[in-house]
Amino acid sequence: MTATNMLNNGSDPVDSTNRRKLTPWTFPAETKCIPEDQYTDLEVIDLADFREYEQEIPLTPEQTEAQNDLIRRVRTALHTVGFIAVKGHGLTSEDIQHQADIGRLLNYDVAEEEKHRLHARIAQEGSWAGYKPRGYYRRPDGAYDNIQHYDVYPFTALKSRLPEVAQPYVTDIRKFMEYNHYTILRKLLAIISLGLGLERETLWRLHHREEGNDSGFVESSEGEIEWRHSKDHLRNAVYHPLSVEDREKRKGISIYGHTDIGSVSFLYSQPIAGLQLLTPNGEWRYIRHYPNHIIVDLGDSMEFLTGGVLKASPHRVTVPPADQEHLDRLGIFYFVPFLPEVELSLLDHPSLHQLGGKDVFEEYYQLGGKPITSNEWLVMKSKLVGTKRVKREKREAIDVLEDIHFRYNPA
Repeated sequence: MTATNMLNNGSDPVDSTNRRKLTPWTFPAETKCIPEDQYTDLEVIDLADFREYEQEIPLTPEQTEAQNDLIRRVRTALHTVGFIAVKGHGLTSEDIQHQADIGRLLNYDVAEEEKHRLHARIAQEGSWAGYKPRGYYRRPDGAYDNIQHYDVYPFTALKSRLPEVAQPYVTDIRKFMEYNHYTILRKLLAIISLGLGLERETLWRLHHREEGNDSGFVESSEGEIEWRHSKDHLRNAVYHPLSVEDREKRKGISIYGHTDIGSVSFLYSQPIAGLQLLTPNGEWRYIRHYPNHIIVDLGDSMEFLTGGVLKASPHRVTVPPADQEHLDRLGIFYFVPFLPEVELSLLDHPSLHQLGGKDVFEEYYQLGGKPITSNEWLVMKSKLVGTKRVKREKREAIDVLEDIHFRYNPA
């Protein structure tokens, strides 16, 4: 089955009530204002070259060597730069365009009153499910953020949790999330596991439960989603142009330096420049547009579990260059954490010790901190986003966690 069939908008029954033709999102031309020396090139990985699952087709010596080279390149890139660009994922440009069109619908065609009803409970619950309104975060200098996004978790992919105009597209959203989880994520985690000297399925088992129902999105008779795997979430975000005043206050930065929360993050590449990574020599460099590629980076949780063998990738978003600064930037993200109960400490495996893995929570435990799980870290860090660092008279275990959260944005 091809990816297009997997995501086919007409192959499965859908609610055709009010299912209007989507207004296309128009991706602009790439910028011409950024000098070549301000970019950094990512390692480009072709997932189609990884054939580990095709056991019935013996690999030739050349294919085996190519696959081993792929595994080595992924580990090296994720240990140093922390980002890779992925192609061969199986999604067509039409599949990606359709998701962008849904993202446009969610952000532009929903009344503010309905968005307010669906506001995410970020500060209250550490949950991103729903709308994060533009201007939600305010810096001490008075500058507001310029980003609005709508997020959906597998268990919130319900008509009742969607704005009315988007409800007919609930199946499209679910299929896209399924493909990211079951196909792209699984293959990528196998490559990373093998690169670390682990069994192929080691990291997958920390994201996905094999027992019981394993057929993707299934609604129970009570209308709830029976999804017991990692707490993935899909984000459709729009970065609006900053005012001149806020641009000056924020020193040209739309999103300040940070690392992601979970284990793996997917960003579907788009042409408006702004995403920058912190290179190993301490310089911020732009990530160029890789058409129809997925930009992949790792989050804090993967760094914790591998003892720093793989790095959480510091990155930020700047105001677009002069020929794009007046444009709205639409981003499609897919964030993946470990299973909620996974303890975020160094995996006890000989290969990780040989690669130099060390438990990053040593001081945290010395100060009385208790083992922290994936879900506890997700909730804690989500609540810290957009806040100011708390200063305490005496150093406590929580300070170690806050050090990690604020390490690239000491606000």
